[in-house]
Amino acid sequence: MATQEASRVEVPKPHGFSGKRDAKELDNFLWHMKRYFEAIALTDEAAKVRIATLYLTDTATLWWRRRFADMEKGICTIETWEDFKKEIKRQFYPEDVAYLARKNMRRLKHTGSIREYVKEFSSLMLEIPNMTQEELLFNFMDNLQGWAEQELRRRGVQDLATAMAIVESLADYKRGDSSKIESLEDNHAMGGGDEDLMDHNAPKKGSSKTPNVQEGRGKAARKEFTPKIKCFLCDGPHWARDCPKRKALSAMIEERKQEDEAHMGSMQLLGASNSTRSLARLRPPY
Repeated sequence: MATQEASRVEVPKPHGFSGKRDAKELDNFLWHMKRYFEAIALTDEAAKVRIATLYLTDTATLWWRRRFADMEKGICTIETWEDFKKEIKRQFYPEDVAYLARKNMRRLKHTGSIREYVKEFSSLMLEIPNMTQEELLFNFMDNLQGWAEQELRRRGVQDLATAMAIVESLADYKRGDSSKIESLEDNHAMGGGDEDLMDHNAPKKGSSKTPNVQEGRGKAARKEFTPKIKCFLCDGPHWARDCPKRKALSAMIEERKQEDEAHMGSMQLLGASNSTRSLARLRPPY
C-alpha cells in the first residue's frame, strides 16, 4: 500500500555528480540519492547502485566505466549501496577533509553578514563527522561578533540548531544603525531634544548640495538660544540703550563735564596768576 502511494507522487530527480573532488558536492549527491530512494520506496541494493550510476557525469562516468570493467573481470565487487559509497568516496573524496575543515572552522570569523557566516559554518560542520554538539556550539558562538555572541548568551542557548535560528533572525539587525540610535538617545538625554532626531539624517557639514538645510539648522539653533538681557545701568530686563534712566544719566554726565571744565578753567587762571606774581618778584628794579 505504501509503495503504491509513493509511486503516485512525482519525485524530483536528484542532481548528477561530475566527479569534482569536492567533499560538499559528493556528500550532497549521496544524500540526495538516499532521499530519492526513500521517496520512491526503493529497497533493493543492486537497484540502488544501478540507478545512482545513471546520475554520474564527466569524470565520474569514466571512473565508473573502469570499475564496471573490473567487476566483469572479477577484480572487485560493488553490490550494495554501502559498497558504492565507499568506492566513490575513496576515488573523489579529498584527503584530510575533516582535518582541513577543523582548521578552516577555527579560522572562520563573523566579519560579513550573519547568513554567510551560518552558511560557511554549516558547510564545514558537515565535513567533520566526529565533532560533538558541545564543540560545534562553542566554535559557532566563539567565532561570532561580540554583540551576536552576547545575545545568544543572554537567551541561554544550549544547542547549535537554536543558536543558528536565533542569529539568522538577527540577520537584518544593523550594528551601525544601533550605534546611531544610541548616539541619538544620548544627545536627547543631554538636552538635544527632538531637533537632534529630526536633523540626524541631514548631510554632513561642507556639503555643497544642501546649503538651505545647513542654513535652516543654523537658524533653528540661533532661535533656540536666547541670551538673557540685563541692563547694566539699572539691572532691568532690557538693553542699556532702551533704559528709561538713560536721559537722567546723560544729564548727570553733562553736568559733571561742565563742572570739570569750570574747575579746569579756575585751575588755569590760578596758575597764570601765580606765574605773574613770580615773574614780578624776579624782575629787577629799574
